[in-house]
Amino acid sequence: MATDSRITQGDMIVSDKRTKVHRLRDGSLVAWAGAVQDAELLLRAMRKTSHAPHPKLQDISALHLRIDGSLWEYEGEAWVKQDPGYYATGSGSPYAFAAMDAGASAKEAVRIAIKRDANSGGRVQSLKLKDT
Repeated sequence: MATDSRITQGDMIVSDKRTKVHRLRDGSLVAWAGAVQDAELLLRAMRKTSHAPHPKLQDISALHLRIDGSLWEYEGEAWVKQDPGYYATGSGSPYAFAAMDAGASAKEAVRIAIKRDANSGGRVQSLKLKDT
């Protein structure tokens, strides 16, 4: 799972150093895009338990890669299971999807999104599921 590290407010870059991909206690991974406050609330809830209901947050999208390999997307109301393969979310997702369609890895796709999307930037961050 790979992300950029940029935080923006409108057209202003707030930071290029935010961690957006996290490993939870159960070994699963979660990454987010959107409002930092909503991300913090979601992460707090997921650190308590990754499979329980989470707060309804309107200004965030997140991906949860569970240890069984299933991928779930959060869009403010509920977690929705996605088809196997690859997925992208956030403002750079159209560029990341196109890159992965052409064979790019997740990290390469984020690099391409950073190059083309004005709201993506900073460094590429990535985590892999640990072998169980």
